Amino acid sequence: MKKTKIKSRAEVAVVIAAVIAVAALVNYASNSVFFRLDLTEDRQYTVSDATKRILRGLDDIVTVRAFFSKELPPETHQTVTTVRDLLNEYRNIAGGKLKVTWEDPAGNIDAITAAQNLGVPEVRLQTIKRDKAEVMMGYMGIAVTYADRKEAIPIVQNLATLEYDLTQAIMKAKRDAAPKVGILKTQTADAIPPQIRAQMNMDGETTERKFEPVFKSLQRDYDVVIVDASEGKPVDKDIRTLIVPGGGRFTERVAFEVDQFFMNGGNLLVMTNAVNVTFSQYGPQGSVEETPLLELLEHYGVHVERNLIMDASCGHVMIPRNLGMFTINERLPYPYFVRITEGGFASDNPVVSSQSDLLLGWASSLTRAPDTANAQTGITVSILASSSAQSWAVTGQFDLNPQAEYILPAKEMMSQHALVMHLSGSFKSKFDGKPVPPAKESAPDEDDKMSQIKLHDGDDKDRAVIPSNTNGNLVVVGDATFVSAQNASNSSITFLLNMVDWLSQDNNLISVRSRTLRDKTINANVLEAGSGRPGVIRWVNLLLMPVLVAIAGIVISLRRREHAAPAAGSAPVQKTEPAAINTAVNTNNGAGREENVNNG
Repeated sequence: MKKTKIKSRAEVAVVIAAVIAVAALVNYASNSVFFRLDLTEDRQYTVSDATKRILRGLDDIVTVRAFFSKELPPETHQTVTTVRDLLNEYRNIAGGKLKVTWEDPAGNIDAITAAQNLGVPEVRLQTIKRDKAEVMMGYMGIAVTYADRKEAIPIVQNLATLEYDLTQAIMKAKRDAAPKVGILKTQTADAIPPQIRAQMNMDGETTERKFEPVFKSLQRDYDVVIVDASEGKPVDKDIRTLIVPGGGRFTERVAFEVDQFFMNGGNLLVMTNAVNVTFSQYGPQGSVEETPLLELLEHYGVHVERNLIMDASCGHVMIPRNLGMFTINERLPYPYFVRITEGGFASDNPVVSSQSDLLLGWASSLTRAPDTANAQTGITVSILASSSAQSWAVTGQFDLNPQAEYILPAKEMMSQHALVMHLSGSFKSKFDGKPVPPAKESAPDEDDKMSQIKLHDGDDKDRAVIPSNTNGNLVVVGDATFVSAQNASNSSITFLLNMVDWLSQDNNLISVRSRTLRDKTINANVLEAGSGRPGVIRWVNLLLMPVLVAIAGIVISLRRREHAAPAAGSAPVQKTEPAAINTAVNTNNGAGREENVNNG
């Protein structure tokens, strides 16, 4: 018996030792092999292939210092956990080229100084304790260093963009200098009356203010400069991509400078349309406007149609309406605001394949210009974004009133229209074999011949025209103002940033930035006015899940009752106490008498 107990204890000890060994082995393997099952849409918690390529391509040690306080509000614990998991995964992917450290600057003067020097400040954090709102100070930032260069994420707030922000910080710390991007200076909207400009907060509008969201977004990753070509100065050849926003005065000399920048190896991103929309007390009005920019694009191979596109898949406008003593804003679908959804983007192009939504207002369609209209040959043309199949073009008179009753065309008159187009190849200059246009255009009644002679003096007389380029890239968007301060949205800014990344450096992070954008709203469709589909979807979302949970609960409850109930027709089972078992033994004493002997 004793030997058996000793043997059992030895077996238990062996089992415990085996469990400890397996746990240690699994723990060791987990430090070098990271695995996570991600069932979310677009794999939100999975490191993208672009990030993996960047991390595996590191040629030297990059240090990531996470400055997080130990005492943080409970609301931030999920953020800390996500950051820790992501950094561990980054370190495993980099294969020894990424060094990650965690530091709590609280009470550590050296850590506080390091955090401040690296661009991670101490921030105010609000928390709820004992039913009271309290403010505490803490650190929630990340710094990336490489050699003598540094980049920082001052505070980690948006987990949806954490991978993009962190990978972009690593790329910026690795590069020698930020690529340069230019934005062509535009004239303010002189067609808008002063009183309307005041209402729209457009007084004193400059290019920086008109496209403020673009500047703020681009300045995080690029050296952004304003290009003023109106004085006849050549565009800096160090600029990789020149953004040409429409809506301004575009002279022949500006067209020449843009053309020569393109011929000198730069890339062009042009936003324009053929219909100029002005505002008055009667509302928006549209008229066709011919400009040198349209002629330049025509020469390159893109014809901007003199139309406006209307689409059944559209955005909304807010219209004030009086109800007695009150004024409310009514939300109405506006077909002139074309909403491009996933089916409208080119699935084979990384710059737009991840885009889910884009809103273009008062956009003109784009077509391939006939080869007979220019000297371009061997140009590759691809459509990056199109309207829906339920869209149509409007020409001639443009009734832009949002409250107007639209005359819908027949279905056979509806089709997709290209709104974003990309051209690549070797282009020929529009000004090859022509004189350089004057820097300043003379007035029609100007008779001063001497002033006109001076216009051609200086650098222009010796300036040679670059006749062509090689491997040029041109992107044209049929909307001039979709990223202006009045119209910009997250999706439109992301679209522009992806374009600039694609043209200026690489498309590594395009999929990372775009995959967080998923518009779940039900698209407005003027062809389905009065349809009950949105209401059905809304009520299904509200009621279906609770009903399914209730049904599942009832089914489980009924099954439990069936197992607990006795079988039909079976006799009830009587319970007996183990301590009261009586055994009766019958014996005969010869006297014919029975005795009951109880064996207890």
